[in-house]
Amino acid sequence: MSGLVFRNVSRSFGAVKALTDVSFDVSAGEAHALIGENGAGKSTLLKILAGIVQPESGDLSWQGEPLKFQTPRHALERGIGMVYQEMLSFPNLSVAGNIFAGREITKSGGRLDEKAMRERTAALLAELHVPATPDTPMDRLPAALCQLVQVARALAFDCKVLVLDEPTTSLTDAEVDHLFAVVEQLKRRGLTILFVSHRIPEVFRLCDRITVLRDGKHAGTFNRAEATPDTIVRAMVGREPPARVPRASVDAGRIRLAVTRLSRAPRFRDVSLTVRAGEVVALFGLVGSGRTEVLETIFGITPATAGQVEIDGQRVTIRNARDAAAAGLGFVPEERARQGLFFNLSLVPNIILPKAAKDAVLRINRRNDRREVEHQVATLHIKTASVDRTPDTLSGGNQQKVVAAKWLATSPKVMLLDEPTKGVDVGARFELHALIRQQVDAGMACLMVSSDLPEVLALADRILVMREGRLMGELDGATATDDAVMQMATHEVVA
Repeated sequence: MSGLVFRNVSRSFGAVKALTDVSFDVSAGEAHALIGENGAGKSTLLKILAGIVQPESGDLSWQGEPLKFQTPRHALERGIGMVYQEMLSFPNLSVAGNIFAGREITKSGGRLDEKAMRERTAALLAELHVPATPDTPMDRLPAALCQLVQVARALAFDCKVLVLDEPTTSLTDAEVDHLFAVVEQLKRRGLTILFVSHRIPEVFRLCDRITVLRDGKHAGTFNRAEATPDTIVRAMVGREPPARVPRASVDAGRIRLAVTRLSRAPRFRDVSLTVRAGEVVALFGLVGSGRTEVLETIFGITPATAGQVEIDGQRVTIRNARDAAAAGLGFVPEERARQGLFFNLSLVPNIILPKAAKDAVLRINRRNDRREVEHQVATLHIKTASVDRTPDTLSGGNQQKVVAAKWLATSPKVMLLDEPTKGVDVGARFELHALIRQQVDAGMACLMVSSDLPEVLALADRILVMREGRLMGELDGATATDDAVMQMATHEVVA
């Protein structure tokens, strides 16, 4: 049955060709995956579908009717619902307020019909099995339920095509199961699902067909039953995936980071750990275990209620990012769009400002700074037409590299990484892993939080497991298994 059709869609940004003659179709009522490396053109295609940018050539249609969107609101009115990786919500509003933001139900005279909006919200929450009320403040919901509120917003406006952009990057396995059960239910109702993910097992679990973009071009569309994960990876990267970076035997040096009985009530308490030069230590735990909060407290984003932090044997007091940089800390946060980038500035200030703050530079040297930024862009293989471009012109994976670059430019003693490959494709993931290992081998210490267990096992020399705000134990990275890590993360450990 005719559904969503892309025909010869092209779009450029300056000298960069983001999309070139992309053509494929999504059948009505199917779950269709769209995958590709960062920079392959997925984000641009989604922005065109959402009415954020316009194609230079080509066209879109739905069930034979042309789709021409001038604004995101126009796309929503035509039945295109978007659920973005970077959750777009109003934390100070209720769930109902978020669902109807910008398209409130009104009575005669323009007055808000609060009752109608609450009733409609309650029905949507029940349909999606969301344990919340219409009046629940949005900032009280965990990430998984925030995703489902975005789905509810799309359904409230008679969504026909639901686009899920990396919806599982911050979810636990149980939360992914819940989300996928909801998606399967919506598919049975006749909704068309366009699913964007770097997690190939999820693609094979959920989708009927898989479209791959590579370098802005259509690299193929595959039936799930006839394809294999290796087939898809080869189509994505145009080659066999690189071998995993081997973890050499660790010759850890002096203690670079020492945390003693650090607490931030009520998120975590009595956390003590060390990280040595030449060592990657992973902090693993399920969502809500306190792992991210530990990194944020070490970096000074939130104050500790007890405990102390030492860098190279010296006790430090860190109140802000300037103090952290001066102490030798770098931090790649999980929410790069909210915490890691200035979208109104070019790559030059984005990358150079932490170094300038660390060095207490009062005046920027444009020539030297540009040279440093160009070096970082080349070293990290950041795909951009120019260092004068802003981060919003880059793919998600390249944005993540920019966040890493700005802290690597400070030559940190200790790098804190929170979900360092979130939303990053398989090729870029290997590049980032190799970069982390290269910096650590040169003497940096790394404390990493990741919910991706294979990533933890691939990178970590030691694994510290958290549960409900407390450290439960330590495992050797070379011998740890999935089962051993998850057992410690989900059960009480008996001494």
